[in-house]
Amino acid sequence: MKAYIDKTETVIGESQVKIEAHVSENEAKEQAIELAKINALINEFGQYIEQESEIALHSGKVDFVSYGQTKVKGEWVRTIGEPKFKYSIRNEDDNPQKWISCRIKGEVRKAIPKVRLEVETLSCPQKNCRTSNFVSEENMYLYVKSPIDGYLSVYLDDGNTVYRLLPYRRMGSRKAVPVKGDQEYILFSRDIPNFDVLADQLELFTNKDREINTLIIVFAEHEYQKPLLFDEKSGKAGFITPKSLSKKAFESWLAENRSLFPDFLDLRRKISISSP
Repeated sequence: MKAYIDKTETVIGESQVKIEAHVSENEAKEQAIELAKINALINEFGQYIEQESEIALHSGKVDFVSYGQTKVKGEWVRTIGEPKFKYSIRNEDDNPQKWISCRIKGEVRKAIPKVRLEVETLSCPQKNCRTSNFVSEENMYLYVKSPIDGYLSVYLDDGNTVYRLLPYRRMGSRKAVPVKGDQEYILFSRDIPNFDVLADQLELFTNKDREINTLIIVFAEHEYQKPLLFDEKSGKAGFITPKSLSKKAFESWLAENRSLFPDFLDLRRKISISSP
């Protein structure tokens, strides 16, 4: 396996976010971290302005990184230390509002062309069932299409623990799943046999009124190593909690792969899970 190390720069980013009534403190922190990263990247490399014409693809790749609706010419490689948060109260029309500010330090580098992967979260095993809002005990599916051949894995971050969803359980210790360019995949459906094993069905659950989870879709042209995982756990009614690792260990694994391999891509899609 060929490694690639590009020059990185150490930067600092800052952000301020108003904590809305419907947003939890953890959600506000995540948003503040993301905006602080974007701030650092734009200051260092500038922002990509998408023209009215179609984005030029070169062998299915683009030379920017997308964070939500913001496209920047650099990418975040790793965080150094822990983000620093401060809270404040501001009066808006005599109405006190709580704000959170974030200051983050990290390593960044100029964006390297990466695959433009198409990803959609679904409430049924059809592409027209696109949604990011789910109800507890509802099934979730994932649509993925790549312009080139490569290797795919999928993880779910609940804010504390990260669970590996793909490769499926019956794939054993496989590092990642090979996928073919221009082929559509709908994952977690037993009615659509994409691979040579039975798919794991994915049912979402929460005991809160509402929570936000993050799907991380990992793709590379080469087969990459998987992180060290804790064993799955069996629960009631035959439900199984997938293999997992801590959020800190997962982010460290991502950072190592980002720094070593130019084609390593990790896309994030947020989903909400609400009680019925």
